[in-house]
Amino acid sequence: LLGYSVEELRSGSSFEQIHPSDQEKVKQAARRVRTTGQGQRLDYRIRHKDGSWRVLESTANPIRNAEQEIQGLVIVNRDITDRKHAEQALEHSAFYDRLTDLPNRILFADRLQHALIRSLRHSDYKFAVLFIDIDGFKVLNDSLGHSAGDELLIQAARRLITNFRDTDTLARSAPPDSVPSQNGLARLGGDEFTILIEDVFNPSDAIRVAQRIQAKLATPFNIRGQQIVITASVGIALISSSYSRAEELLRDAEIAMYRAKQAGKARCEVFDPAMHSSAVQRLRLETELRRGLENGELLVYYQPIVSLDSERIIGFEALSRWRTPNGLVPPAEFIPIADETGLILPLNRALLREACQQLREWQSQFECDPPLTMSVNLAPKQFNQPELRNEIASVLRETGISPSALNFEIMETIAMGDADRGLEVLTDLKALGVRLS
Repeated sequence: LLGYSVEELRSGSSFEQIHPSDQEKVKQAARRVRTTGQGQRLDYRIRHKDGSWRVLESTANPIRNAEQEIQGLVIVNRDITDRKHAEQALEHSAFYDRLTDLPNRILFADRLQHALIRSLRHSDYKFAVLFIDIDGFKVLNDSLGHSAGDELLIQAARRLITNFRDTDTLARSAPPDSVPSQNGLARLGGDEFTILIEDVFNPSDAIRVAQRIQAKLATPFNIRGQQIVITASVGIALISSSYSRAEELLRDAEIAMYRAKQAGKARCEVFDPAMHSSAVQRLRLETELRRGLENGELLVYYQPIVSLDSERIIGFEALSRWRTPNGLVPPAEFIPIADETGLILPLNRALLREACQQLREWQSQFECDPPLTMSVNLAPKQFNQPELRNEIASVLRETGISPSALNFEIMETIAMGDADRGLEVLTDLKALGVRLS
């Protein structure tokens, strides 16, 4: 079992081969058998002849004489090393990220909760949570491929690990002790990382840490021979007496991160209560928008396009408007939410169909030379849809309007986001015969 010959075992004590940390519990188990007369089972580590540690499952039972007195022990050992390794691997996978081997959300939340409890007991213990998100990662992932995206995440994780060794000073010049707690770095999933920073008493301390992170990640990555430059947005939540659960801190750090992205990306923002109110309002608006789509509250308004030469209406621009039971919701409030959540797709799909049907009716009622036209805005998410060309072609067939009467307004930044993809989409639309501006 352990590679030793009978002679080797006789010449020495097998007890000496037991791991020093396990020797006492083996002694105690043996004493309990002798004292209680009941069999005992335990696991312990013992050294193999090759120097490795093996895990044995040991069962000890008493040997009794005719008077039922315990005279000795019979011990049966079973090597369960492989089973233990499998159990440890399974446990590791439950708490650590498979790709980067960093702690995952479950383990980070547990450690954050412990830090929170400690702060409630000790008012002088302060910390902050940093929520890091790589800007534009989805575009990069789709452009270079998922395996290249995984490699970028692995390299980013290594930089963060290297940057946050316990001996490394993070924020303040005096005292130089603001460091992440042990294993305070985690990957929550996707391109999201979190860091627990201890001994942070002022927002400026955490901001300096965030800026240092951004500087480290801004150094070009070498991914399969290509130099990739990224930026990161960082949200910061500082501990306060208002928090009772780790999820609340994570939530607020994430809210601050999204505020950083809205402010222009490659920024860091510190959470304040107004952000939470704004996030709650935003969630409420998103819920109502989904319900509004189902209830037909989204309407199409038409803005006339007038020729300066003839002073006559030559076409219309179709615009989405949301009329709720409480009145109109400004487009500036619901269009960004629709775009970010993907609701812009069904919204604009319905708008295009209704606008083309309306144009067909107006063209029948009012004969013009050239015919009336309809302009429609194309959202970024629509532009990136593979089925965009087929959807437009289907609407043109259903409504019977000429493709040349339909004009799509596309922002230059949308088309140039991915130049190759942009050229492909523009070529497809041109082939349909629609106009672009």
